[in-house]
Amino acid sequence: MLLAAALGAAGPGVALPAHAADPALPEARIRTEVTRLVPPPWRVEEVTVTPQPGRGGPAASSSSSSSATSTATARVVVRLSLGEPTFTVEGRDGPLTFIRPVAAPPLEKTLNAVATVTRGKTGVETRIDLKNPEVMQGLGQPASALPGLTVIAGSDEARRLQDEREETARRRMAEEQERQTHEGALLSQVAAAARAEAERMEAERRAVEARTARITDLRAKLTGADRPARIAAYEAAMGGNDATLRQIAFEAAVRSRDPVLANLALKDWLARRRSIPIQLFATKEDPSSDQVVQNLGPLTVEIESFTPITGAVAARMGAPGYSIARPSGAIGSLAQTELILNSYGCTLALRLTEHATLDGLLRCQTLPTLIARVTLD
Repeated sequence: MLLAAALGAAGPGVALPAHAADPALPEARIRTEVTRLVPPPWRVEEVTVTPQPGRGGPAASSSSSSSATSTATARVVVRLSLGEPTFTVEGRDGPLTFIRPVAAPPLEKTLNAVATVTRGKTGVETRIDLKNPEVMQGLGQPASALPGLTVIAGSDEARRLQDEREETARRRMAEEQERQTHEGALLSQVAAAARAEAERMEAERRAVEARTARITDLRAKLTGADRPARIAAYEAAMGGNDATLRQIAFEAAVRSRDPVLANLALKDWLARRRSIPIQLFATKEDPSSDQVVQNLGPLTVEIESFTPITGAVAARMGAPGYSIARPSGAIGSLAQTELILNSYGCTLALRLTEHATLDGLLRCQTLPTLIARVTLD
């Protein structure tokens, strides 16, 4: 018997031939179950249901007074048509999926099945057994069901997309090589800078160690018991270009209590000076000396010449508050650790102290005696 109505999933225009309806076979239910078993892209065009005769009647059924269960079977023939073209995957390249056509509409197939309808106390149960489901298999899938961007293998579009992808890959490879080259150059620069910095720091460390060793050696020699070694170390330090070593040697010499070494230090000190400021202080013995100090102002000795061999000194000495307006000539000498200068009735006598100062007295014929001090630096 052909079903008289079209299947819901089959679309309009699908009709079933009319026949005498078998009340034991719910044709609409059978049609629905068959349609549910047909996967896309197949479409059900027509369903033919033919009851299978059994014992005791045109349809195979069974019943008893003790049970309200009955069973009917029918042969079902389904005419299928392919709803859209199908393809198989030939290969993939990144996002591209290359496909080959397999089948296309209006391909038709016939699907055979057996429908079994069981009526019982709990209702009606319909079971569909497909006899040749393979007719719906092996024909690929629609393009929409395949992954990636699908293109027909060997087509102009496939060649164009593959060329674009290869060009993109080449460009990316070139960019990656350029990036790696740039990063390699940067790493080389960083490594070179790090090596240079390490070498610089190592050189500084060696220089500091060497300088520390020279300072330690100089101090050891300047404080040693060997006078010739002390003098040689002092002269070597004073003749060098290292200001720190010269200062260390000078300070050690003036504090050494060695008159020879101290004399050498004072000679070097005088040879480097052009102007020597003299600090003046009042004495307790003469109360008027405080006022004299205030009136005199700063006393200055300006060195005009100094002869280290003989210790002879030629200078000009004066103070703003002294009766002579301009500094007057002064002559004197450095003997051992004593410096004496004479200028127009005034005598400045200074002696090296353990505090690295030249302390002494300024005596003038018309002034009270004043305490004088020169700070060695």
